[in-house]
Amino acid sequence: MTEAEVAFAIFGLASQVLLVSFFAARRWWPQRAAPLGRVAYAFAGLGLVLGACLVFGGQSWKLFVGPLLMALWALFGTVVDVWRPRQWRGPPVVWNVLIPYVALYFAAQMFMWWPLWDIERAAWAIYLLLFGVNTALNVRGHFGEAPNT
Repeated sequence: MTEAEVAFAIFGLASQVLLVSFFAARRWWPQRAAPLGRVAYAFAGLGLVLGACLVFGGQSWKLFVGPLLMALWALFGTVVDVWRPRQWRGPPVVWNVLIPYVALYFAAQMFMWWPLWDIERAAWAIYLLLFGVNTALNVRGHFGEAPNT
């Protein structure tokens, strides 16, 4: 693996660990969820730096698109969740916020995951596992039983 691929893989896996931590905290340790959410957004924002380094380093678009999308999602999320917070997830759902938020989130996740197949299959599998866990925790947090308080 090249240094760029290692940086990409570490960034992707670390972002998944932070998201699992955030969604788990939201479910089982609500008082720690907000700070972990800010950390997850801040870390994802580092995708701007990584993406720029990859672009200017002449790397393939397969490596720089994911980190840049992560940064864009983090910026959007920071605006709607931290800087100007409002209840946009519902009820009622604010569709003009939810649709771009979810689209950016999933696009970023997929563009971080897919390239790992060609870089390191073990990293690809670990990312898939972590993404599955964070997705299950997230969905359960929105549609499952009420979290412990």
